[in-house]
Amino acid sequence: MIIIKTSLIILILLCTMSCGIVGNATKSTDQVKIQGVWLAQTESVNGTKKNVSFIYAFKRDKLTFTDETGKEVTYSFKLDTTGSLKFIIIQPDVTLNISAPVSIAYELYGDTLKIVIAPAGLIPTEISDKNNYELIICKRKRS
Repeated sequence: MIIIKTSLIILILLCTMSCGIVGNATKSTDQVKIQGVWLAQTESVNGTKKNVSFIYAFKRDKLTFTDETGKEVTYSFKLDTTGSLKFIIIQPDVTLNISAPVSIAYELYGDTLKIVIAPAGLIPTEISDKNNYELIICKRKRS
């Protein structure tokens, strides 16, 4: 009887531990997949599309954005994957005089990253270029 109870307790502990590991692996999957350099190719707002050449470089918990003129801005970031819509939450560098974090919606499929930026003060509610949302399509840079 004691052996059965001990075995049952061990089984429950193993299941609990493995569920915790799987849960953490799921949460960190996008964190791993998003690492690297992403080349923005198109940007659209309300159906108006244009070609762009921004660069987003994710390294650990830092995001470096390079605009078309070559100017770089570095942010701290974390991912929020808890809801049906996923967010990159960026904290601007203090030198930008912006203290509030900004939530940017994203979708990540293979070598394609879609980023949605809402107008100032708003948070995106969907992956689209409607409602003055800026939809940026990026492709992973391969070495």
